[in-house]
Amino acid sequence: MTDLVLDRVALAAGGRTLVRDLSLQLAPGERLALLGPNGSGKTTLLRALAGLGQPVAGSIRRPVGPPGMLFQDGALWPHMTVEQHLQFVDARGDRAWHDHLLQHLELLALRTRRPDTLSGGERVRLGLARAFAARPAWLLLDEPLAHLDAHFSDVLREVLPALVAEVRATTVFVTHEPDNVRLLADRVLCLTGDGPAWIGSARDALDAPPTALLAALSGRGTLLHGTADARGEVALPFGLSLSGQPSGARVAAFLDAASVRFAENGARLRGELLAPDGRGGSWVRADGRLLRCGEAPGARAPGASVGLAIVAAPRALQGPA
Repeated sequence: MTDLVLDRVALAAGGRTLVRDLSLQLAPGERLALLGPNGSGKTTLLRALAGLGQPVAGSIRRPVGPPGMLFQDGALWPHMTVEQHLQFVDARGDRAWHDHLLQHLELLALRTRRPDTLSGGERVRLGLARAFAARPAWLLLDEPLAHLDAHFSDVLREVLPALVAEVRATTVFVTHEPDNVRLLADRVLCLTGDGPAWIGSARDALDAPPTALLAALSGRGTLLHGTADARGEVALPFGLSLSGQPSGARVAAFLDAASVRFAENGARLRGELLAPDGRGGSWVRADGRLLRCGEAPGARAPGASVGLAIVAAPRALQGPA
């Protein structure tokens, strides 16, 4: 196996440059998550890696052999059965491996069915089975955990990392979900669609997001904005502040949800409890703004007035606010 190497790559779509001057090297077996807002170039980059699109500048060196690829729209063959999809891409015809995939993806009983008789989630799982069928040296997966019901989303969160580890493939996957990054990625490439990309470890991207975009995507806290005065002081919402910033700069800061706690005694501010945040914390409205609290509501009912303590200061972020 060889490394996957991008050298000063630029990509465009719809007459707009989405990716500029991107250099990246992935070692065999390394796993990269592509993050970014809609239209930032994630799928465009994935297609370029597969050779389905060409960079307008720079070069891409790929591992040996074709990738296993999951397309966002499925791209299944309507005249082929589930089993035939796997046989077509795997010249070795490894029936035992195919059965292993179909069993783990809960498709074994559907092996003689065609795509038009499958549900949306079953078609996603067939696309995944086909991507793994030839035991490829590298994988390109466009939102592998999207469009699934709760049951199969949970099933794949166990099965997919195990399959990736089993084939030991270099993997690049698109996702919008931070939990999927934590599950599958060693590194993160965050695309903005109109500026420099950020590349770093998955842990840094999620646990200490360095940019405003990553902070917003991480789902771990509250993004705050302010402008530095002549002394470099930045007044932020909730009575918070930052210092030491360039005069006149528009500044983004991140308040980690773990820094916000319920506190009836010595509360820094008061707010209205809205709902659980889906990540073990709570959404609160305070000073007319949404604030993520790191504690679950517990016995507190939606609409309750709550006291809040902020136990750690917000952190200034890199790049544009």
